[in-house]
Amino acid sequence: MDIFNRNINFDALFKFSHISASTQQHLKKVYASFALCMFLAAAGAYLNVVTRLVQFGLLTGLGALGLMIWLMATPHSRETEEKRLAMLAGFAFLTGVNLGPLLEMCIAINPSIIPTAFLGTAVIFSCFSLSALFAKRAVVAATGRFSVADCVF
Repeated sequence: MDIFNRNINFDALFKFSHISASTQQHLKKVYASFALCMFLAAAGAYLNVVTRLVQFGLLTGLGALGLMIWLMATPHSRETEEKRLAMLAGFAFLTGVNLGPLLEMCIAINPSIIPTAFLGTAVIFSCFSLSALFAKRAVVAATGRFSVADCVF
């Protein structure tokens, strides 16, 4: 048997038939909101570091805290989804603005810290997300959480 002359079905690689359609829709919404928050946090950090238009450390910190408390206090329903998404987006943006001074310190020390940390986090997050999606049983994904917690702490 020649290992290099095999037909590989790449469509089967991205087939998540073991996940119900409602769960797939939920995951799409979760990852879309996560991507939106990452973009807005990066925009807030850019606005603080590069343009220096927003330099209100305490005010933006209190604003982010207020938005998070408001988000947690707002009940989840179909009618409040857009309002909650706007609160989450505002929290992400203000969190990015608050990261500005820390990013400036990292840039002063070594500018390569930021892309290295971003790419490392993105790769690890992608690997854990894919392992959770491809796991046939949720038990396999749940055991990974404890091993990661052991490695981090």
